[in-house]
Amino acid sequence: MNYCSELNNVLTFFPDTIRSCCVLGNIGPVYFENYNGNIKEFNFELLKKKKKKFFSDLENGNYDNIPCINCIYKKEKGENDKFSEQFELIYLNNWTQCNCGCFYCDRLTYSKGKITKGKVRSEYYDALPIIKGLYKNNLLNRNNLRIVFHGGDLSVLKEFEPLVKLFLKEGVSKIDFSTNNIIYQPIISKCLKNRIASLNMALDSGSRETYKKIKKVDKYNDVIKNLKRYVKESKQDNPEINVKFIILKGMNDTEEEITKFIETMVNIGIKRVSLHIEHRYAIELFEKKVELPQNYKKLINLFFDLSKKNQLYFDEPDEVMNYIIRS
Repeated sequence: MNYCSELNNVLTFFPDTIRSCCVLGNIGPVYFENYNGNIKEFNFELLKKKKKKFFSDLENGNYDNIPCINCIYKKEKGENDKFSEQFELIYLNNWTQCNCGCFYCDRLTYSKGKITKGKVRSEYYDALPIIKGLYKNNLLNRNNLRIVFHGGDLSVLKEFEPLVKLFLKEGVSKIDFSTNNIIYQPIISKCLKNRIASLNMALDSGSRETYKKIKKVDKYNDVIKNLKRYVKESKQDNPEINVKFIILKGMNDTEEEITKFIETMVNIGIKRVSLHIEHRYAIELFEKKVELPQNYKKLINLFFDLSKKNQLYFDEPDEVMNYIIRS
């Protein structure tokens, strides 16, 4: 029999659908499509029934109604792999607005590159009423619940702070904040200080000029200032703040840019960094089993060498990156 912890534990809020999971470009089974935001029409009993049916279909290898046949996270079911009605990992990715315009961002499919100013509601639906309902219907594991904020920037979302306050009140083990860090968020600083959060951001550059070229806004200095503030206010030697460098063809794929990036992280006091390849290109290489270009291999080796030299913690490569680096 088959098993997948993603299918069993994950609930993902997309702008136009609410699904199980999303890994390596594989989109999990759909719970609700084209949800209109009316909480009275959100059927929590139907959610439970669908999850049980998806789990059963995967167990028995019935892929007629679930897109899981080629997913690398599918495995043979073990003795301790049991079905649970409760979710343990929530991805909040239900809004598309952002105050910068990274050209590689998935939200551009929806926003057409429009840059948001000020706080707004999601163009699709608010997640807050649904999260309240999940708690009320005992569908969230309070003792082992992780929340991951994705989407556009957190600072533009009106429901952001109410959501975080709800999680803190009702029970959460960890909150991962993904933000461009253009606007400082006091509630993020509080969570970092209390050691129940991580902050993840993609800087993708070691200079103001390159940042502006990638992000379409001139906010590099603001981001650096906010990073310094989070480090200071966390009152930790090694706060859980991770800064990414995503290699982008023709934009930041130089040794100079990676060297400047590492130097900047060291000067700020950031101890955690990660390296990625622009995800569409990475998935293309992975799926077509194409060898990574030599200049990319040199940049990857440089990044890891400089990280080790400066005693920076770096994320271990995921399944896709592992394959690409080995190829």
